[in-house]
Amino acid sequence: MSRTAHKDSEGDTRERILEVAEKLFAEHGLERVSIRDIIQAAHANLGAINYHFGTKQKLIAALFERRLIPLDQQRLAALDAVEKAAGNQAPKLEAVLEAFVRPAVQQALDPSSGTATFRKLMARSFMEPNPALARLLHRHFEVVVRRFDAALLRAMPGLTRADLFWRMHLTVGALHHSLMMMDHTPPGHPPIRTSVETHVQRLVAFSAAGFHAPLPQ
Repeated sequence: MSRTAHKDSEGDTRERILEVAEKLFAEHGLERVSIRDIIQAAHANLGAINYHFGTKQKLIAALFERRLIPLDQQRLAALDAVEKAAGNQAPKLEAVLEAFVRPAVQQALDPSSGTATFRKLMARSFMEPNPALARLLHRHFEVVVRRFDAALLRAMPGLTRADLFWRMHLTVGALHHSLMMMDHTPPGHPPIRTSVETHVQRLVAFSAAGFHAPLPQ
């Protein structure tokens, strides 16, 4: 076997392990799935797990990072474009919110992205907290949160840090819930059919209204 073919084979094995692990974790949870379960389902061996990941926790980290790193890179690139367009002026609130939500919506509505299982895994992870995963996600999102918080405070200089936290917290909740419910039809309603553009504009309009809404006295 040539060196190139060997590398391709290693890459295929690594990707197969990640795909299988993602499905098993989404179905049964991070704690209930063992390395043995993953090995059997992926038709791999313990040596492959050790070679590519080392430990179960490093496998989990690699699984989340392969989905989240590209998403965050797209968000930061979109925010860079918004801030460059604004120049010395404050960026538009709607433009900052769109830079945050559009990459996630595009990823979710792209059939080739293979993220439906990962969305299920994320939802399950929120319901079944894992301290190690929580630390990983905190480190992972730190730069993105810091950049978007700064941009949102420039767009809405009257907000306090507490206001910003809660309004962005609710925006993230609306984004994740809307993506999770794409495959579910609400009772009494026709099946949900939406495009990236329509979904993004609905989320941005909803979130911007929330940012502008005064707190009750």
